[in-house]
Amino acid sequence: MIKLHRKREDAASDRLEQQLNNLVISFKKVNYEEDGEQVKLPYIEEDGEEFHTDEEIAGWMRELESQLNWQRSLSGDGCYIDPKSGNVC
Repeated sequence: MIKLHRKREDAASDRLEQQLNNLVISFKKVNYEEDGEQVKLPYIEEDGEEFHTDEEIAGWMRELESQLNWQRSLSGDGCYIDPKSGNVC
């Protein structure tokens, strides 16, 4: 399970959340208040492993995108619209 640990109102957190949404994957958001936090936010957690720095997150995101592209290339569903009848597949 992918978890996005984020501040409620934070531009960096919003950008990271948008990147995950653009990949069309399921993830859980864990929202934090800004006051009193001891951990740098935002960060990603996946299966107990945490990615905190910008470099770690960027590398993790590239790897995830690569894996998703590969998986999706294997499951290409072909569909068409018949131009005469308008029926789909």
